[in-house]
Amino acid sequence: MSSQTSPKPTLVDLSQQVEALTLRVSQLEESIASGLLPAAPAKTKASAPADKTGNRLLKLMGGSSLLPRIAALCFLMVIALGLRTLTDAGTIDPQIGSILGMVYAAALVFVGWFSYAKKSALAPVFSISGGMLMFSIVLESHARFESIPAELAYITLAATGIGLALTSYWQRVSLPILVGTFGMCLSSVAIDWPAPFFPYLALVLWLSNILAFFATRMKRSSWLRWVTLAATIFMLMLWRTKLGSFVNFGGELQANLAPDWIYPISLLLGGTLLAIALLGILRSGEERISKFDLALPFINVIWAHWFVRYPVENLPLFGGISTLIAILHLLIAWKLSTRQLSRAPGTNAFTLAGVALLCVSLPDLFSSMLYALPLLSALALGVNISSSRWGSGGMRSTAYMLQIFVTLSLTWFLGGEGVAEHFIDGLIVSAICGLFGLAHYRYCRKTPPPADSILFGTFDKQDRSAVLVLLAGLANGYFMTMVLVYQGLLRYPDAEVAVALAAIQSVSINGAATVIMCLALAWRNKELRNVAILIIIIGGAKVFLGDMLSINGLGLVVSVFSFGMAASLQSYALTRWQKVEAWERKQKEGQQITKEDDPLQTET
Repeated sequence: MSSQTSPKPTLVDLSQQVEALTLRVSQLEESIASGLLPAAPAKTKASAPADKTGNRLLKLMGGSSLLPRIAALCFLMVIALGLRTLTDAGTIDPQIGSILGMVYAAALVFVGWFSYAKKSALAPVFSISGGMLMFSIVLESHARFESIPAELAYITLAATGIGLALTSYWQRVSLPILVGTFGMCLSSVAIDWPAPFFPYLALVLWLSNILAFFATRMKRSSWLRWVTLAATIFMLMLWRTKLGSFVNFGGELQANLAPDWIYPISLLLGGTLLAIALLGILRSGEERISKFDLALPFINVIWAHWFVRYPVENLPLFGGISTLIAILHLLIAWKLSTRQLSRAPGTNAFTLAGVALLCVSLPDLFSSMLYALPLLSALALGVNISSSRWGSGGMRSTAYMLQIFVTLSLTWFLGGEGVAEHFIDGLIVSAICGLFGLAHYRYCRKTPPPADSILFGTFDKQDRSAVLVLLAGLANGYFMTMVLVYQGLLRYPDAEVAVALAAIQSVSINGAATVIMCLALAWRNKELRNVAILIIIIGGAKVFLGDMLSINGLGLVVSVFSFGMAASLQSYALTRWQKVEAWERKQKEGQQITKEDDPLQTET
């Protein structure tokens, strides 16, 4: 039987088929691109099974070791509660029960150490439960059973905190040191509250601040540092208040106050906090410094000075030592400026601390606030000059605040009877402070603040706050005038002196407003113009709300007349100012200038 076989495809046939397929694919791609045909749906992941929620729950309860951890915690608590039950029932002596409980808690901490080394999921359970159990056992054993003395309680708390910190350090985990430091700090405060043995408590809190510093190096935990610092300062304030009550009201000195420990504790804690702040700033480098490290130097000098000053009998010696410490802070600020970093990070933290300490130590050194003010006023100008050289906008604001502090202190010191008691020294000091204040303002207007400063680059771009320095300098000059006037009125009766002094005060204020407005018009300085307007408002308030209700006679006439003259002269100056501006504007725009536009024309 014959069979018919199909011819084999030749190479030419295969080439034609490939060309036809290629043409077809090209046509399909063109159709899809033009939108004539829908694109093939993209491949998607397989839809989740219906029991997706069940799988997540299974993973949460089993895969993340949540249930094993809860079970382990329950078993650990069962043993601790069993010891507690036997101790409450009297089966175990309270002292023995306390020792057994502490040994058990310490064993849990050590097991947590080794569990972290083996990467066990139960390691946090052992470490945290052991630490918390130790803190609670120590508190209850000392407060309820009185089975351990306070010294042993503090030592145990410190050892627990150190043990958990070492666990974090060696195993590179942050949770144990956070829990250990926080628990140690609060537990030490709770022991024998509100009358603990303050020296031992201060040592434990000193250790807490050190551990909090190391804790924040592993994990950013500023809250822990603030908590430990707040607890430390609060307990030191309580210690200082109790000692102050004993000194002021007498009575029997309690043993827990231990006044001989004041100086060692303040030196140890103050030096440690200073080192912590410096290390935090140096460690930050060009990165943003934490608010805690920036605020710590200022907080440190304030509490230390307040804490140590009360029992000192030789205040000039104490003021000299405090002044040296303040100079040390300023030297640290200078050293930080040599790092050549943008905006000199950290310099203002130590500058502010040094300036604040000088404000409270120089009065002790000179036995008077008045004699310290010229140095502080000169320092304010020096700090501002340094801020421009170092590029620190924060230091410029510190200089402003210091200059204002000088004026407020001078106001308080020369107010009331201070003007009568201090003639030569009050006159000299107010004159020097006034000159430094005006020179400070002049420097501010010649030297703009650092361009990249956060404060002046965001909130005060025009450096308007420098006006406060000008007002401070003018106020110092006003006090100089009042000292002279008061000495000239001493020959008259007291009643006449009071009236004359009130009238001369009004005349001085209104006269100053007039002079400043004339200077503003001559120099075309809008800032001085605004200051003059502010001063005339103050003068008006002084005349109509003060003099009209307190004095009469010729003094009142002079006071009201001075304000009227000042107001009319300022009105004339402001009118001239507007004419000058209009004349310059028309001259600049090329408009025709009439006779009425001439600023030299006076008004009737």
